[in-house]
Amino acid sequence: MKFRPSAAGAAATSSAIKRAALSSVLGMALLAGCSTSPPVHYYTLTGAELPDNASQGQAQTPTQATPAFMLEVLPVTVPPPADQPQLMMREQGGGLTPLYSERWSAPLADEVRGALADTLTRTLGAPDVAAIRAPAGAPVWRVTVDVQRLDSVTGREAIVDATWRVRPANLRGQAWQCRSISRVPVQGTDAESAVRGLRDATRDLALTIASAIQDGTGHPRPGSAQVQLMGCNQINE
Repeated sequence: MKFRPSAAGAAATSSAIKRAALSSVLGMALLAGCSTSPPVHYYTLTGAELPDNASQGQAQTPTQATPAFMLEVLPVTVPPPADQPQLMMREQGGGLTPLYSERWSAPLADEVRGALADTLTRTLGAPDVAAIRAPAGAPVWRVTVDVQRLDSVTGREAIVDATWRVRPANLRGQAWQCRSISRVPVQGTDAESAVRGLRDATRDLALTIASAIQDGTGHPRPGSAQVQLMGCNQINE
C-alpha cells in the first residue's frame, strides 16, 4: 500500500523547503556583503619631506663623537574629537565624518609625537632621548606640545593649532612658550590628500619649534609661510 501525505502535511513540507531555501539565500547574501567590504588603509604622519631651506644636521657632523645637544620630545596631547583610530574629516559645514576604513597606524598622540621628533632630529641633527634616560648632566632641549586642534577640512585645508614649550637643560639657551597655527591647503577630498596635508602641517609645527632651538637665544620664527605665530613668551627658569 502506498502512503499518500495529507494536504496539510504536503503544505507543511513545502513551507519548510521554502524557509530553508530563503535562509540559504540570505546566508549567501550576507557572505557576499562581507566579501565586498572595503579594505582598511593605514596612514602615518611621520616622514614628511623637508623643504630645501630647512637646515639639516646642524647639531652634529660625521666627525663628532657626540651631538652638541639631545632632544627630549615629551608625550603629546591631542583633542578628543580627533583622537580616534579612524580619520575624522571636518566637513565645511562644521560636522565630523569618520572614515572607518582609513585608520592611523598608531594612536594619534603617538603619531604626532613621532612626526615631531622625526622632523626635529632630521633638522637639528640631534637624537631624541625621550624613550631612554639621557646621561647625567647631558645638554638637552625638552619639548612639550599640546595640540588644541588637528583637523582636515574636506577639500580645503589641514590645520594643526598647538601650544608648545622648549626648555634647555644643562646648556645655554632661552626657554620659550608659544602658540602657532599651521594651515596647509588641501586640494583633494580623499583620505590620502587629508593625511598629506596633516603631515605637512605637523612638519611645519616642528620646523617652527626647531627655530627656537637652533639659535638658542633667538626669537622663534614660523617654520614656513603657512604658519602663524600667535604669540611667544620667554620663560625664566
